[in-house]
Amino acid sequence: MTTPRLARITLILTLFLIGFGGFTRGSSSGYGCEDRWPLCQDGLLGGWLPRPEFHMVVEWTHRWIAAWVGLLALLLVVSAWRGRASGRTPFVLASAALGVVMFQAWIGRAIVKNDLAADLVSLHLLISLTVAFLITAVFVTSSPEHDRPGSPRWRLAVGLTAISSVAVLFLGTLVHNQYHPGWPIMNVGLFPDAWSTQSVIHWFHRLAAGLVLVAVLALARSATRSGRPPASRRVVVATAWLYSANILAGWLHVLTEVRSSAVVATHLTIAAVVSTLLVTEYLRSLGTPATIQTGDLSRHRDVGPAPPEASPEPQSS
Repeated sequence: MTTPRLARITLILTLFLIGFGGFTRGSSSGYGCEDRWPLCQDGLLGGWLPRPEFHMVVEWTHRWIAAWVGLLALLLVVSAWRGRASGRTPFVLASAALGVVMFQAWIGRAIVKNDLAADLVSLHLLISLTVAFLITAVFVTSSPEHDRPGSPRWRLAVGLTAISSVAVLFLGTLVHNQYHPGWPIMNVGLFPDAWSTQSVIHWFHRLAAGLVLVAVLALARSATRSGRPPASRRVVVATAWLYSANILAGWLHVLTEVRSSAVVATHLTIAAVVSTLLVTEYLRSLGTPATIQTGDLSRHRDVGPAPPEASPEPQSS
């Protein structure tokens, strides 16, 4: 299996793991195996299998999906090492992703041992996104496909939007499972209660989500009008549609009073996919894989045809 294909499979499973992690937390199943890790407390076959209980099955499934991500990350390192003749960057990125996955496993253990501390849960999600972004970079740098480099202005716009989308996601984790009635403006009024930390964080979460929506729609419009390559336009337009759908998922979040684990998982998954697509576009806008690996952008810009070489003057006898 080629490195780009393996990276794509690993990325898809990583994003699925992020969404399933949201389902696990939303269904209050994060402590389904109690404080034993990586096996389940009082599970079947010494903890290797779960008892037929909902919360234990959900947490057990979440752990084994994470184990598969770790295995695929290891295989990705091996594949990138075998293809290092065409560039070492994918191998370096894949090795970094594997290291982060191992750190993520340790954080997961710490979360279980610390009774699902909220700050560690938010950190757990950010680390998962880091893994997804590193694997995305492996895919881009190892793929033979490439786009025409984007202008510095385009790269800046995409990069800032990607960072902002991650910030929105992080703010959402801080108020996870917190019900704040009213949408899109909370019932507390135009401005939040300054004495309620949760209300202030959620208010900024909604405000930032609205601003990123405007930014994503602007990117889609700009990609169409500026003549970006077809692959680039597809990625950005898909991002705009997905982000718009996630705004509606946020509304469902409020409508269901944050009680639906399916809505929680969907909302989180779409947010992770959106951020990953923006990172993909940013990396691809840097140019060809060779460009990204060497950092030389000047050779790949549209500078027009080279002037004809002057013919040598005849020498006098």
